[in-house]
Amino acid sequence: MPKVKVNDIEMNYEVRGEGEPIIFIHGSGSSWKMWKPQIEQFSKKYKMIMIDMRGHGESSRHFPNDEYSMKVIAQDLKHFLDTLGIEKTHIVGLSQGSVVAQLFSIQNSGYVNKLVLSNGYSEVPTRMSKWVLHISNIVFKLIPYDTIINLMLKVYKDDEFTKKVLRDSFSIDKEMLLKMKTSEFPTHTDELHNITCPTLVMGGDMKIMGVDERKASKNIYEHITNAKLALFKNAFDPLSTMKCAIFNEMILDFLEGKEFKQYEGVTIS
Repeated sequence: MPKVKVNDIEMNYEVRGEGEPIIFIHGSGSSWKMWKPQIEQFSKKYKMIMIDMRGHGESSRHFPNDEYSMKVIAQDLKHFLDTLGIEKTHIVGLSQGSVVAQLFSIQNSGYVNKLVLSNGYSEVPTRMSKWVLHISNIVFKLIPYDTIINLMLKVYKDDEFTKKVLRDSFSIDKEMLLKMKTSEFPTHTDELHNITCPTLVMGGDMKIMGVDERKASKNIYEHITNAKLALFKNAFDPLSTMKCAIFNEMILDFLEGKEFKQYEGVTIS
């Protein structure tokens, strides 16, 4: 796996395929490996560049002042693109990766060709979400890491595919998890208008552990001028596994400028 020195850290990344580049940014606690279900289809047409965010995978763990920050990770992405000489790219970000993609695109719109934001948020979507986050932080400090992972995976019930992909891609320890969960929550909805590239916002329509994905996704969509919204019935984070086939096909059609197909359980705005 290649690594490059960027922004005072070593960033790990994996490349598959050739052609027009797409940067894939994984969710919290994960690594580039969470994109394995996308590799076969996307690598046929594009150069997939799957990064390990700072603090994850085989990238450096260090943060300035030892404080986890998605804004710093967004800065890392700019340095990464400059180091690799990539002037223009598509970006696909999922969950926390969506937040990083938003923060990057707000400040660096000229780098982005088309943008996909899946299962993301730009502020705390509800008071309940904030309360659940606070309570979970207290509980997670008290229980073993393996127990935390098992509790997190219980929400997927019989979806063994999603559980396997997530288990195989988990890449942080309890210390980093707690730093991440107690870090400053991004609040940048009023800056989303600076994202001017064609954008596809994707999200589930369910509330999971107090998090209202539908509201969070609609909020992003309504503040980006050139955006489309796809809401998936009976699904939530990560759509890349829970609705893998449709997720892949929709993004490929979006990147190629094709009309979206009609899918049962998917509402497109």
